[in-house]
Order: sequence, then C-alpha cells, then structure tokens
Amino acid sequence: MYLLSMFLIGALAYGQVGVNNITPKSTLDIMSKTTDGSTSEGLIIPRVTGNALKAAETSTVYGDDQDAALVFVTAAPDPDNRTGQVEGMDSRGFYYFDAGSNRWVKMVSSGTSTAALAQLLCSGSSDVGVLESGQSAAGVSTTIPYSGGNGGIYSAQIVNSIGVTGLTAVLTSGTLNNGSGTLIYTITGTPSAAGNAIFDIDFAGQTCGFSRTVQPSSNFPDVVPVIINGQTRQMLTHNLGGDTTQDPNVPTQAIMGNYYQWGKKNAVATAYTPASAISGWNTSAAGNKAWNSGTEAAPVKTANDPCPSGFRVLTRNEWTGFNTASTTTNIGTWATTTTNGATNFSAAKVFSNNGSTVTLPIIGMRDNTTGVLVNRANIGYYWSSTENGTLYSYFQSVTSSSNNPSGYNTRPTGIGIRCISE
Repeated sequence: MYLLSMFLIGALAYGQVGVNNITPKSTLDIMSKTTDGSTSEGLIIPRVTGNALKAAETSTVYGDDQDAALVFVTAAPDPDNRTGQVEGMDSRGFYYFDAGSNRWVKMVSSGTSTAALAQLLCSGSSDVGVLESGQSAAGVSTTIPYSGGNGGIYSAQIVNSIGVTGLTAVLTSGTLNNGSGTLIYTITGTPSAAGNAIFDIDFAGQTCGFSRTVQPSSNFPDVVPVIINGQTRQMLTHNLGGDTTQDPNVPTQAIMGNYYQWGKKNAVATAYTPASAISGWNTSAAGNKAWNSGTEAAPVKTANDPCPSGFRVLTRNEWTGFNTASTTTNIGTWATTTTNGATNFSAAKVFSNNGSTVTLPIIGMRDNTTGVLVNRANIGYYWSSTENGTLYSYFQSVTSSSNNPSGYNTRPTGIGIRCISE
C-alpha cells in the first residue's frame, strides 16, 4: 500500500514516478532498496521466446503503437521462423521493436564488433514493387543476400540512384546474422525519367550494385500505395487479366479481368467468356501451399501464383488489413439476383486507402462444377492464398453492404485476382 501511495502521489504531483524514492527526477526513477547486497536489485524486463514473437506477428500484435517496446528474448526463434519481424534474431538478448523497419532489433554492447561479411550477393537480389516515371515510390524495396556475416552491428545507409535519378535506397541500422542473411533497401523518392535506376552499394568492405527498372508514365497508374496491417504496400490497379490501357476506376467489361481456380496459374475464363457452362471444366482441386509455401504471417510466392514478378495473391490476413484501412462507396447498378447481372459490367466498390483509390469490379464467379457464371454485378469474389482445410480456400467477397475476407469455396471455383507487392 505504501508503494502504491507513493506511485500515485508522485504521478499526481509531478507527472513522475519513483520506486523506493519519493522525489523522482525523471518519468520513472528507481532506487535500489538496499546497498549491501542482501537483496536482489534490478529491473526485470518481460521475457519471451523468439517463437512467441513470431506468433505475435501472425496476430499483428506489434505495429506503430508498440514502437520502442523492449523485451528480453530467452531463446531465438526456430530457423524456419526467422522471417519478417524476427528476421536476424539468432540469439538470446535484449531486443527492441523498431516500427519503422517492422523488425525486432538486438541491443548490443559497445564492445560488439562492427559489421563484416564475406560476400554481398547483388546478383541474387529480389525486388518488390513497381517504379513509374514521375510517380512517388511507395512499397518498393530490394533485398540483397549476403554470406559470412559476423553478427556485427551496422549503421543506417542511404544510397542515391544514378542513371535515372531522384531515387534513394535506404537501409535501416541493424545487426548482421552469424553466417548468411539479407539486407533490405527501401526505395524512396520520385524517378526523374523512365529507364534504369542504378544503386552502387558499399557495405562492410564489400561492393556490388543493383538496378531497378523505371517504367514510362501512363495515363493510368499500374500500381497505387495502400496501407495493409500498418505497412505501405503496392496494389495493382487492375484485376489480373484486365485491360491495363483502360481506366481502372471506370467499370467496363474490359477491366473485369480473368477467372482463376485456386492454386492454379492459368485462367479458366475471361470477362468475355459466355455465361453458360464451360465444356470440359476441370473439377480437380490444387493441394495446400499451391500459392503460398510460407505462412499466413510470412507468405512466400510459389511458381503457381499467376501474379506478375514482384507481386502475389493476398493472404486472408492482408485482405482483412486492407479492408480495415479503407473506406468504401458503391458505384454503378447492382444486380439483385444471382443471374440477372450477366451483361451488367457497371457495378463496383471503390476503396479509399492511404489517399489512393482502388476499384474492385463486381465480377461474380464461375461455378465449381460446371463453370457457369453466377453473381456478376451482385457479388464480387477475389481469391486469397489462404487455405481452409484441404478442399476449400478463403476469398474476399464484396457486396453492396459488406466486405468479407472470410468467405470460402471449393478450389475449382473460378474467381478473380487482385495482386499485392511481395
């Protein structure tokens, strides 16, 4: 009771709290209870395993509101779990959450060695997002593998582009793995022209370079930046298979796109396929992991994913995050039954997200057993890469009154796809 009273008195009088101390000199001022070693002294920070922090990422526990949270990791995550927020977490120790890089960063002593590695492998780099001349980069990054890391610390780095200027590659500070790992450079800025933006990297005594293609500007952007689960990502403005020369925000038959069976790469119907049953419709179902060989929290694109390079099918969790960060309006004339909208291409739902506009046409679906068209202009269906058991998979359903990423159907159903940056 005495300690509680001192907490309350200190907080009310000074906006500061003292422990074993009635005159705190800072927000929290802790004094030892004894000085003769007769009792244990110190502050015990929350202790958690790396696997638990990986599980927390799946539930989107840590984001902007948890920036600078401090924990003590009692055991590193399993090697297969060292992705996403816990990438590079390879030992016990104090870690803080850096919301800017969406990573747990290890706190190291001043005696820890500076970063050194054996090889920087720009030839094996992988890209996320698309760059377009005159358009501000958002959700764009390049990941560079390395080998022979020494577990040392490194400072933030900014590299300006040459060739096509106006861009910078930004590496946040961090700690190398012991052995192999990756460095993620976030691309920011506005490219001055179409062509190749080249970045010359000099890191830990190793040099290499990578380039990013900048596409010419077009009448309609190919991608727009959106917020999903607190992160800026790029979403294609057109449905997969839609006519990218047409305005993606004016619903027409041309932008409806194709229909895909879950887990398979090739389209089974287009917006111009007749509404009747399709002869020879394939009723076999793809197996689990067909579009995502990773996890819901750390998805990994497969060769069967039909999205273009650098993009993939959204997970159910990502559709949920997209919906949460968006406001919506309906446009066009919506059908009132499952079959009276076959020639109606005007219905769509407009999502406003992060200052961007994303329009999802109400394309309906192709029946799982015959391929017959149902629900065009009544309900829009968009696959996720997330399975529900072994026979079903989840999709985003869009009606005039709701957006639901928890609908599911059998995998031979023909449904639309909208792609997100990896």
